[in-house]
Amino acid sequence: MHDGSLLTAERIGPALPEPGPVPVAGRTPRPVVVAVLAGAGLTVAAAVLAAVRMLPAGSRAGAWRYRYVGWFSWEMLLPFAGGLAAVLALLWLTHRLGPRRERLVVGMWLAAAVPLQLVVRAADEVSLGAVVASDRANSFYTPSLRFTAWDYLTRFQDIIHELPQHARSNMPGKTLFYHLLGTLTTNPAALGVAITAVSSLAALLVYLLVREVLDDRRVALFALILCLLVPGRLYFLPILNAVSPVPILLSLWLFTRYLRHARWGWAAGLGASLYLVFFFEPLPLVMGLTFAALAALALYRRRLDRFGLLKLVSLTLAAFAAAYLGMRLVFGYDLFVNLAWVLADAHDFNDRALRPYDVWVVRNLGDFALCAGIAATVLVGYAAWDAVRRGVARPIAALTLSGLAVLAFLDLVGVNRGETTRLWIFLAVFLMIPVAWVCARSPRVWPFAVVTAASLLQVAATTPMIAFIRP
Repeated sequence: MHDGSLLTAERIGPALPEPGPVPVAGRTPRPVVVAVLAGAGLTVAAAVLAAVRMLPAGSRAGAWRYRYVGWFSWEMLLPFAGGLAAVLALLWLTHRLGPRRERLVVGMWLAAAVPLQLVVRAADEVSLGAVVASDRANSFYTPSLRFTAWDYLTRFQDIIHELPQHARSNMPGKTLFYHLLGTLTTNPAALGVAITAVSSLAALLVYLLVREVLDDRRVALFALILCLLVPGRLYFLPILNAVSPVPILLSLWLFTRYLRHARWGWAAGLGASLYLVFFFEPLPLVMGLTFAALAALALYRRRLDRFGLLKLVSLTLAAFAAAYLGMRLVFGYDLFVNLAWVLADAHDFNDRALRPYDVWVVRNLGDFALCAGIAATVLVGYAAWDAVRRGVARPIAALTLSGLAVLAFLDLVGVNRGETTRLWIFLAVFLMIPVAWVCARSPRVWPFAVVTAASLLQVAATTPMIAFIRP
């Protein structure tokens, strides 16, 4: 497998040899076999626990649990069978088309993305439209009908106390996203499908990001497919947490584009996209640790010098400031005043809801595994071990370890307590990159097929059993 990238410029003299490609006829490395089979075995065990209503989903001591609402029947596994058959058929077509038709292959997977996700979550008794229209589950659709986009922005501080709970405790970008979709349709069922499609753009951005950083088509395609099947995304569609990865991944891709082509347009786009992250969902900004890791690696490998870094930061801040001032002058909307209110409300909510830090600092990690997929979590652990063993000054090591640093930071800070399965979606999507990388270390497709099947099984076994989202 190729490990080169835009960050492989020599630092001083000849570079240390990078690991070469895995021979086409080579064997799957034993550690990969162990990790894949361990992840699959743990997934089967979790599916059995869910079937007997014993899989933990939340914490009673932490004052939040997802309740069990169903009883197991074999019919619940039909979406698993249908989804797996579709994935295997698409993998066969991918093989037949070959590496030279890269764009066609990517287009094929993206075209299949929405139907595939709807099939996999078909056992959920709650429709997409019912979730969209529910103030309890969603809270953003109703305000988009009640207020115009202009009123919502210009009078946001005045009307905030009239809004449903989730709309009140979030940035206004989510409601304005419904205003944007409302130019096409206001039908809740159609909006649910549209949100699924927009959420799927995260997979495309992950693909583009991997192509920039690792320059490996196979890893990129595996990551794209895995992103579409992240259990947490499928549990909570069409809740807008499933869309949250899109703005931050757009920012990260623009950042890597600047590292390859140091043009002011990429930096300006980065600044504007970071404003969008603040405006839509600020939690993923903790992935600034990944930006820092890639910048440090680029400096170390002489892909970027100090002047280039200063130029990037200056142009990004200028674009961000232009977006901030433009919104302030045109709409009277102050991003930072709104952000301070949201952060204070989140802190007060944890106190009001009696959600203790010491419980959730442990329970959050279990919720992350449930969101990312149990098999995928095992492979992320293997990728981290490999990164430490073989050296951290490699692109895949920077991506893996920085992603885990984000996980550790958010867990230890303790802002997220309860309902965290959906809050981890943005990070789970990103960490499909090291999962794909581990799978691609094998010249054969079976490790990837097993991990994908495990994710599908987890979704099929838990979605109809556990009330992750109810109107």
